Amino acid sequence: MSPIKAFAAAAVVLAAAQAHAISFTVSEGAFSAVNGVATDTFDADATITLNVTGGAYFSVNVGGVSARPPGSTGQWWSLGTSGNQGGPGLVHLDTPASYYGFLWGSPDIYNTVSFLYNGALVGSFTGSDVFLPATGKQGAIAGGQYVNFWADGGEQFNEVKFISGGNAFETDNHAVFPRAGIELFNAAVVPEPETYALMLAGLCAVGFMSRHRRRA
Repeated sequence: MSPIKAFAAAAVVLAAAQAHAISFTVSEGAFSAVNGVATDTFDADATITLNVTGGAYFSVNVGGVSARPPGSTGQWWSLGTSGNQGGPGLVHLDTPASYYGFLWGSPDIYNTVSFLYNGALVGSFTGSDVFLPATGKQGAIAGGQYVNFWADGGEQFNEVKFISGGNAFETDNHAVFPRAGIELFNAAVVPEPETYALMLAGLCAVGFMSRHRRRA
């Protein structure tokens, strides 16, 4: 392979890695197991009240419209194409976050969750990206299927968007970290090894010049 082709291939791999700055895990249960999160249960006892627009809240199943996610109690938030639950559903975060999680009820291929920072897309997932198969079946994990999304490589986000092309995208117990008012450590500001090498070289040059002046 020529150097130009090798460089082009490396650039494509790097661009692909940078384009997918969110990773995820799926755990059993109705709540986040991450320490320090704040959770909106969409009920009066929630530890936070997220700034949410779009969709609709349900407290009982509505046939053909929305069904309670396994593990959910009280109200849940739902996006769909009927029952006044149209979207997109938007969660606006006052403090940029590095983690977001929620109880995902019946994942469908037409459910999409996206993460944005100041309007720029950080990462996006459909139901089939997270669950296989994403056929809308409830209770793939009996105690609830909780999805944890993590910003990688020093990324962060301040808006989470939920879209559903059918009935429905049911969620509950949305958790976020850091909580409002907590500073987010941004790994992007940590110098790379190359930067440390340049700094060390600069310090050595300054020391050499200083010794040379004293001898003169």
